Amino acid sequence: MIRTLLVDDEELARSTLRRAFAAFPDFEIVGEAANGPEALEMIPSLRPDVVLLDIEMPGLNGFEVVQQLGPETPAIIFATAYDEYAVRAFEANAIDYLLKPVQPERLERALRRVARKQENSPKLAEVVLRQGGPVRRLAARRGKRIVIVPLKDVVRVEIEEKLVFACTLTSERLLVEKSIGELETLLQPAGFLRISRGELVNLDMVRELIPWFSGTWRVKLTTGEERDVSRERARQLKEAMGIE
Repeated sequence: MIRTLLVDDEELARSTLRRAFAAFPDFEIVGEAANGPEALEMIPSLRPDVVLLDIEMPGLNGFEVVQQLGPETPAIIFATAYDEYAVRAFEANAIDYLLKPVQPERLERALRRVARKQENSPKLAEVVLRQGGPVRRLAARRGKRIVIVPLKDVVRVEIEEKLVFACTLTSERLLVEKSIGELETLLQPAGFLRISRGELVNLDMVRELIPWFSGTWRVKLTTGEERDVSRERARQLKEAMGIE
């Protein structure tokens, strides 16, 4: 059985898809989500093989959901009522889309592609990053809940005891279920820079660079805290800040 998750903020759209899937006994609907944060909560636990993902949703849109998933992205079929989302680019990368209202024959063609394993998740992540532009929000955990944090409120990202946390302007430390390397790739286009093996900073939060010992530097942030910059990262930081 091919495990399937439906993600759409409209109950009518989900119920229509549920009925349509009755014609495809090899596909099992293992869950439904009404928005992006719910999808991010359900995907790690349900481990679907394919996600039918709406694009226009509150909280996070479909592109942002994929950006937050990282390399473990399941096969994605986008569903949208609009045709201006570069759908042909996704088609060229073996990632399908369905234009609402979903036609049975079009759904069948998309599901055949999934069954033949023609979907390519790494390509999907790359295409979404190109089409969607820099990430503007980050999904993180506050206890058992997933919260969506605007990047303008994130001061830095750090590793502590192999866990990764986003540190915010309100002094919250929110768990992020990604590696520091994944976050470097995801957040660099949005203005974050890695200053050491275990830390990224939001360049908008940098207020001062302080020379330190043996060619190292410290960076002073908006919050008043100072963070160490490794020798190999100091040059990149100075370049990013326009310092010769």
